[in-house]
Amino acid sequence: MKQQIGPKLGIFFFFILAVIWLVPFMWIFLSSFKTYAETVTLPIRFLPGSFLNFDNYKELLGTLNFGAYYKNNIINTIGILVPQLFFSSLAAYAFARIDFPFKNIIFTSLLVALMIPIQMILMPRYNLMIKFGWFNTYLAVIIPSIPSVTTTFFVRQQIMGLPKSLDESAIIDGANHFRIFWSIIMPLCKSALLATGILCLVFAWNDFLWPLIVINNQERFTLSIAVANLQGQHLTKENLIMAAALLVSTPVIIVFLFTQRYFISGIALSGIKE
Repeated sequence: MKQQIGPKLGIFFFFILAVIWLVPFMWIFLSSFKTYAETVTLPIRFLPGSFLNFDNYKELLGTLNFGAYYKNNIINTIGILVPQLFFSSLAAYAFARIDFPFKNIIFTSLLVALMIPIQMILMPRYNLMIKFGWFNTYLAVIIPSIPSVTTTFFVRQQIMGLPKSLDESAIIDGANHFRIFWSIIMPLCKSALLATGILCLVFAWNDFLWPLIVINNQERFTLSIAVANLQGQHLTKENLIMAAALLVSTPVIIVFLFTQRYFISGIALSGIKE
């Protein structure tokens, strides 16, 4: 009897969690079709007057220039995602497969660096961007975000779970380290790369604090900054903010829905060692 109750309780628990997540999302979705008058009406209206009211989206993509902010987000995200996965994977391979002096000390130091609050390094980063002349450019957002200890750690764990006999066979055939990395290790780490890639994509797409510091040119604003600017000092149009929030979150949600099985398997396999 207990064996039958256990799975049902688990299903019920996750169902409640799904509802807790879904209700706010549904509120955002429905509010994005409302007029400003409908958002301030009492008692609160859950449903919009019409699901064919796209005025909020027209204003965002037209008057408020959200199309340009989408372009900025795409450039920043791709500029961070691709180099981060490549260089973090190279570092992960080195830490997992190559013996060099002070390897463990360096890797431990990197993990300890994760404990440093991001606020402590914002000012040094900002000063570097000014000295390099990158302020108000894509480079100011992209370059500091490329190094990732988290991505390196996850990919390293995946590589350590692969048999070393693969490397030894390739070395006998005359392959160098880069050939082993690119032709053997990387194809076997697709799940880990996809999992960390999704995490990187979400972080880069939603990043707010760092772009806010290094970008003050409206033409270079990201979506997160644009959404924050919709909140006025005296008047806030909730319907516009909800429509903007939906525009910002939808691409990431779609990517995750189509890649969630790779994400789950990548996270699960990242802790396996040979």
